[in-house]
Amino acid sequence: MTMTSALHSAADHAHPAKKDYTLAMYLIAVVVIGIIAFAVATMGLGGLILFGVGATWFMLALLVVMTAGG
Repeated sequence: MTMTSALHSAADHAHPAKKDYTLAMYLIAVVVIGIIAFAVATMGLGGLILFGVGATWFMLALLVVMTAGG
């Protein structure tokens, strides 16, 4: 096996390129910040606290689902 054929065969087994989800991440961030701003504008500090409590429960639910069966 020559060096060029070894390089060619190694390239055949390369991992596919990953997709870029930057736009989706920024969109999610804007939506979350919008929800927080709406909650604070309508309910004041209570809206911020309510959002914080809801986010905590959401993260707890994610942890439970991700560690289920493990």
